[in-house]
Amino acid sequence: MFQYKEYYADKRFSVFLKKMWILDNLANPERIVDRQVLPNGCFNIAVIEGNGLIIKHMGWEKHLLTGSYFCGQMTQAISVELLPYSKATMVQLHPWAPAHFSAADMSKFTDQIVPLEVLESGRDYFSRLPGRSHKEIYLTFVLAFGPMMREDSTQELIYRAAAMLVESNGNLQVSKLSDYLGCSSRHLQKIFKKHIGLTPKQLSLILRLRNTVDSIAYQQQDLLSMTDLALDSDFFDQAHFINAFRSFAKVTPKRINIPNYFLSFKK
Repeated sequence: MFQYKEYYADKRFSVFLKKMWILDNLANPERIVDRQVLPNGCFNIAVIEGNGLIIKHMGWEKHLLTGSYFCGQMTQAISVELLPYSKATMVQLHPWAPAHFSAADMSKFTDQIVPLEVLESGRDYFSRLPGRSHKEIYLTFVLAFGPMMREDSTQELIYRAAAMLVESNGNLQVSKLSDYLGCSSRHLQKIFKKHIGLTPKQLSLILRLRNTVDSIAYQQQDLLSMTDLALDSDFFDQAHFINAFRSFAKVTPKRINIPNYFLSFKK
């Protein structure tokens, strides 16, 4: 049987590691097909074992074999096919985390999945990850990346800015954000593009649309109207909202079928 599991990071390590989410098909002889993963503003490190996954995204297709991979920021939903007798353990990092342990230009990895070795951080640990339990993988990342965490004015600015956007679910104007932080919007855009792979505006949009999906999936009231969804996402033009949502999730808000998506459990 296929299982989806989640484990949140301990508070002391949650400054850079958000959670682990697991697609476990190791005991299942059947493929898990036609599933989607939505962007949420986080990076992921995928530890694959077994026959692997087939990923389709923005015109490219990759078969992720046993190994460890770095998943850059995604701007659209990606299609996932989990092969029989396979497992993917995903280590989810906050958007500001890579800036604290890697000097790599994150804009090169936007909408891309690459071998983890390209980060050139903790290389000696990576080959030992596939086949280990989620607790062992978690501990490996804590031991490998925890000591690497560095902080200077740029890293601190990225952390504060991204954390504020996440806290507001993207409903914070970039101009107000830069004013609050005492920097120009242009400077904020430059460091975001390099260290997060997205501009502040792009990250805000992803956060707002992902929050909309959660509103649809976990609504506490009758079905929300399109107007309500648009306004809750800080859109005042319904057509603009629908087009943005379609680009993000590949379907309109009315046509989204929640079981087709791997979504976080409601906390």
